[in-house]
Amino acid sequence: MKEIAESDCPDSFRLLYNHYYTKLFRQALYYLNNNPDYAQEVVADVFVALWQSRKILDTITDPDAYLFIALKHAAARYVEKNYRKKTELLIENLPDNNYSSSDETDFDILDIELQTKYKQALEKLPPRCAEVFRLVREERKKYSEVAEMLGISPKTVDNQMNKAVKLLYEELKENLFIVFF
Repeated sequence: MKEIAESDCPDSFRLLYNHYYTKLFRQALYYLNNNPDYAQEVVADVFVALWQSRKILDTITDPDAYLFIALKHAAARYVEKNYRKKTELLIENLPDNNYSSSDETDFDILDIELQTKYKQALEKLPPRCAEVFRLVREERKKYSEVAEMLGISPKTVDNQMNKAVKLLYEELKENLFIVFF
């Protein structure tokens, strides 16, 4: 690592990459539910970050520990970023239940089914969690407004929203394909 830090040597970096890639990839698979695409992306992120911060590599005394800790943090960031993004897209793209036509297309039927599943998932939320979620998502209230209305802190509103999004994602994740494709 010292050679990489001192001389920006791509060949030394390639050797480091070749030495650690498989080990890091296997660990990333473990962190990311055996999804090779996600694992590959996270490992690539680790190596890109490593190359970008190569000037400090000479200060690293235990490359194994450094790389595996970097991988763990990168995997956690990846999961959180993608989990939130998919869940928010799912919830934001739920269809409205305003149907006036008796000539329903296949898409209309799918929308009705998805709306029904969404309502069923909402009913499974704990009461306070569901109340906070409805106020924020359906009534478009700000966290501070909800906190004041319910006599709780904005942080509690945030915690309840995170809990609701996580639970709704678990209930609706099979329907992500229907919403986006």
